[in-house]
Amino acid sequence: MSLFTLIGESVPTIRSSDLLTEDHPEKPYPDPFRTRHSAWLRGGAFILLVIGGVIVFVSVHAAIVGSFDLRGNYIVPLLAELFAVVVAFLVVTMVTETRVWPLEIEPRRFLGLFKGMALGVILVSLCIGVLALLGVYRVTGTNPNYNPWLDILSMGVVAAVAEELAMRGGLFRLSEEGLGTWGATILSGLVFGMMHIANPEATLWGAMAIAIEAGILFAAIYAITRSLWWCIGLHFAWNITQGAVFGSIVSGTGDQQSWLVSQWTGPEILTGGRFGLEASIVPVILLGGLGIGLLIYAQRKGIMVAPIWARKKVLTGQGDPTPDPAT
Repeated sequence: MSLFTLIGESVPTIRSSDLLTEDHPEKPYPDPFRTRHSAWLRGGAFILLVIGGVIVFVSVHAAIVGSFDLRGNYIVPLLAELFAVVVAFLVVTMVTETRVWPLEIEPRRFLGLFKGMALGVILVSLCIGVLALLGVYRVTGTNPNYNPWLDILSMGVVAAVAEELAMRGGLFRLSEEGLGTWGATILSGLVFGMMHIANPEATLWGAMAIAIEAGILFAAIYAITRSLWWCIGLHFAWNITQGAVFGSIVSGTGDQQSWLVSQWTGPEILTGGRFGLEASIVPVILLGGLGIGLLIYAQRKGIMVAPIWARKKVLTGQGDPTPDPAT
């Protein structure tokens, strides 16, 4: 049984016209509309649309309530971020790229959301289980007074949707057109990790750990499925399971309330310290290794996008279409 049969997804196809997958706009070479199809241009438009969307949302809110003072109001910035990223993604994919409905977020593929959530629960539980066996993690009780709804909105819905549309649907997919899948994985992983360095109790090691265990894994899941539903579900369950359920600090954002009351003991290389589970060496090894394994599997299946210089050689009859991470 192949991996694709197991997860219930079809094998991504590489187009013969431009050697890209179907989540990219078709760009035959030589490209008569090179400027319009430029990944840099679309990336710049994405960023400007996000900034503009946040300004519009906050301005409308301020006009309605009669004030720009958002101190103490956590909901409005979260909704502004979510609104801005969703609008930016849809404009770039449906208007700039002229794709009627993006393959990676098609409603008919919605089941991938729940598959990704199931995978997230399994992977986080696996890491917690290993730490429990090592005597690092222990459950001491439950907290029946814990109200999970703000966490579900902030580190669940908003973080999962906004970050996956921006990172995998935006940065990874756009940079893949130039750098290929391997290069896009490295770039998007590093950016994704560094995004967390501004968190209150972030560390450089914690940011690099996220780049390895999450940046590589999420990119690999996207490369295998070409589905943002999978990535959003995985991201949602990743955050909620480790934070709201098991009681880990999430990405150095400070003390975390949770359903389970937990005790973490041992060296920081195992506990993750004040950054939380994501800075533990256990998920770095297990999940980073899984991500690399999935990318190698994808390459053997011939579904990795080659860098632009390698694709041009193939399209002009001068090279091998198989992407090589060393090129």
